[in-house]
This record gives sequence, C-alpha cells and structure tokens, in this order.
Amino acid sequence: MLKKIYKLFVIATLAATTLLSCKKDLGNYNYNEINEVVKFGGITDNITATFGKRLQINPELTFSLDAGTDVNKYSYEWAYISPNGGGGVVMKILATTKNLDVLLPLIAGTYEFYYGVTDNASGVKYRKKFFLKVVNEINEGWFLMCDVNGTARVDMLSKKTTGEFELIKDLLGTTSSELTLKGKPIMTYSYNTGLLLGPDKISYGIYFGTDQSTEKVEPNTFKWTPTMGLKNEMYGDIPAGFYADEIRNAGGNAAYMVGKENAYYYYRPQNIYFTAPISYIAAEQKAIKVAPFIASQPVSADHAIFYDKVNRRFIKHVGQAPTSTVIQDPTIDLKKFSFSTGMDMVYMKWVRFNGGEVFSILKDPGTAKLYLARFRSSDNLQSYFAEITAADFAKAEFYAVSPDLGYIFYSVAGKVYEYDMSAKQTKMMLDLGAKKVSLLKFYEFNSTVKYPDLNKLMVASYDPAKPEGENGSLSRYDVPPIMGDLVLLDTYTGFGKVQSINYRER
Repeated sequence: MLKKIYKLFVIATLAATTLLSCKKDLGNYNYNEINEVVKFGGITDNITATFGKRLQINPELTFSLDAGTDVNKYSYEWAYISPNGGGGVVMKILATTKNLDVLLPLIAGTYEFYYGVTDNASGVKYRKKFFLKVVNEINEGWFLMCDVNGTARVDMLSKKTTGEFELIKDLLGTTSSELTLKGKPIMTYSYNTGLLLGPDKISYGIYFGTDQSTEKVEPNTFKWTPTMGLKNEMYGDIPAGFYADEIRNAGGNAAYMVGKENAYYYYRPQNIYFTAPISYIAAEQKAIKVAPFIASQPVSADHAIFYDKVNRRFIKHVGQAPTSTVIQDPTIDLKKFSFSTGMDMVYMKWVRFNGGEVFSILKDPGTAKLYLARFRSSDNLQSYFAEITAADFAKAEFYAVSPDLGYIFYSVAGKVYEYDMSAKQTKMMLDLGAKKVSLLKFYEFNSTVKYPDLNKLMVASYDPAKPEGENGSLSRYDVPPIMGDLVLLDTYTGFGKVQSINYRER
C-alpha cells in the first residue's frame, strides 16, 4: 500500500489554513513532489522458502521521478517481526541490500516481512508488506562427521519428502549455526535427552564431537550458543581437554558416555547427570581407566559393559548405581575365558545376535594374537572364545558385526572381508581398488518399526586422488546368509571422509 508523502512545509500550509481567520497570509508557497516508489514488482504477497537454503528475491521498483538505477541514492532493508522472548515482538533486520540473496536462517514458521526503500535525499521510507512461509526440509537424515584436510566438518544426507536423500555440504555453515568445529572429527550422535537444565532448555540432543570438544546444537535449526557445550551438562571435576569418545542411548532419557578414559551415566527421570565417573570399583576403592567402548543394548539398556584397559578386565555397571563392579569368572564347567583377560581391547560392541551378546576383539600383548570373546551381558554367560584366524586380520583398521548373522566384517585399506567364526572361514567381499575405507558400521535405529534396516552393512570410503571435502562416499549393502556376496543397495558421494555417522529419526 503506497502513500504519497510531502515535505514538512505541507504541514505548515495546513496550519496556516487553520489560522486564516486570525492572521493574514504572509506569502506564496512552492510545492515540490518527492521521489516516491509507485510500484513494488517482483514481490508477491505470499512467498515460501526453505530453512537453510538460498532465498533470492529481486524487486522491480518503479519510481515517480527517476528510473531508480542509481542504487547509491537509496537505502534498503529486509525486516521481519519476531518474538522477543518476553511475550512481545520485535522488528529484526535480515539484510540491507536491494536484492535479497541469503542462506535462510529462520526456523519453520510464517513471518510478517517488510521490504523498505528509503530515498536518501528526502529521508522518506516506503515499505512493501508480504508474508514469508519458511519450511524445514532439513528434518531427517544422516549426519556425516567428516574429515576434510585433518579438520572436522559435518555434512548431511537430508531425506526429502520423496524419500530421496539430498547432500548438504557443511551443514553448520549452510544453516548459519554459529558453531565452528575445531580439531579432528571424533563422533556424532543424537538421542532424546529429556529436558536439560540451563538456558537452552533442549530436550533432544544432537552432538558433534572433535578431539577438542563435544558440542550440542538446537535440534531443528542447528543453532549453537556457548552454553551448548557438553561440559555444561556435566557436574563436578571435568578433566582438562575433555571430549566424548562415545555416547550411547540407554532409553528412557538415559545414556552412557566415555571420555578421557572415564565412563559416565545420565538418567534424566531421577536427575542423575554426567557427574562423578561410574568407572570406579567400590570394592577396591579406586578409579579405573576404560577403553573407548560402550557395550549396551540400545534404547532399553539397564546395564553396560566397559573394559578396564590398565588391569585388562571387563567391568559392569547396573541400573543407577554410582559405581561399577568387576565381572566374576563363571564356574569351571561354564568358563570359556577369564573376564580378567590380561589382553588389550581392540573392539567391543553389543549386538542382538543370539539373543543379545557382547562381541569383543582382544589382543594378546605377548604374542600379538587376536581373539574373539563373546558373552551375554545380562547374566554374563559366556558363549565363545577362540583365536581369530581370518586373513590379514592383524592389519584390520575398522570392524563391524552383523547383528543378525554374527559375521565379523573388517577392512584393510580398500578391501572389506567377512569372517565366519564358526567355520573359521574368510571371504573378501569388496575390493575398492585405490579407495580406502574410513568406516564400517551396522547402524542401530531407535525405532525398529519405522527403520527395520538393521542388517545393512554401511561402508564409508574415500578416493585419495579426488579433491578433499568431496572425495568421500557411503554405500549400503544387504548381507546374505552363508557368506553370500554382498548386495549393493545404494551409494552416495561428494562429501568428506566419513569418520562417524548418525541418523536423525523422526
């Protein structure tokens, strides 16, 4: 809606007319029409845009006195109405350019917007009102914690409404998160934390971790403030340079965490926060150092297995106990190995195979031989112990265990092998040539009804010959029984070297 505006002398004229009967007219007046916007083209009354994506609006302005081509004669403003946090609203400025060209930082919702044009000579501002509806397509999908030239970057495979995935490079930069990751990539993880204390009051944690810090972001906008660091969720003495090696959801707003060789427990319903480490043996009255692994049933765990890396033994935490216990050896008729193994932990994972077991790969420090130890974490019943005789297993860099079939997958450079522990047979499943594997994983979804793909092997790799930041790829494979050939399901490329993955469920 446009209004024709005149200079202040028009007001004086009106005042003189009012006083005409009392005072004589003292002279003549000159009326000069100012340069006004007579038409705002290129801006409709209702515009839809996507959070985190590029928004371009190029107004076509028509002026009463000139062509408007000299942008120095005008000032511009893109402003919107926003809540002020105290129950009211405030006008905020998005940009001060003639044309709008931004990565949209506004969260999903409908905003009352104003495009303002000011004639610098007269100081008069004209405004065009419109409504901007912001939708959020970055809603669900894979977070990829990547290595790019030795530093951490978060890329994302965002699931669209069509079911396809769209690559978003540098998610934090794209969404104007304000979080700048420093250091080498370590992990990414998300789970339902329950309402956290503090100024941010976030109930769903999305964590991005490096070897310098672990940070949380707002789960819908990926915004970050300095109070969102993981250290702000911890109480008591925090080790210098702390970061999380692994966080694992235990269900019901509960979680386990390992960092700086300490294990921690979180349980929101009873206000148990990450405080004193649970890696403390009460019977011995001493703290222990744990390996960077958490073996626990996802979503509904009431216990977890850790590994004492100094004393080379398994330990267990149960319920909401403030400390852990050493696992006692079974009777001789049930014993396959000692829980005080005297070996170094190489890899440990809880999988649902055989009703739910802990798979652990151990290395004898004296002979350098590698062994597989399996046991049921609920009652410590041992089921398997034997040397691993797989080809080139001593050179393995990454490991994964099939949750349905119990096969052990491992990678050496660009080759992926499958090992059958029962038959003690090895089969090379993939040869990626010059590419190198950066991650193997069978991903565990929280909702197995909506996401039933537990038996899909995920292989992340990268091509050293391609440019950093776009040489990574991620493939999913179906794993047949009887060591059948892997079946490729899909492949995604164009991101960094994937070090950790996490799926944002909806």
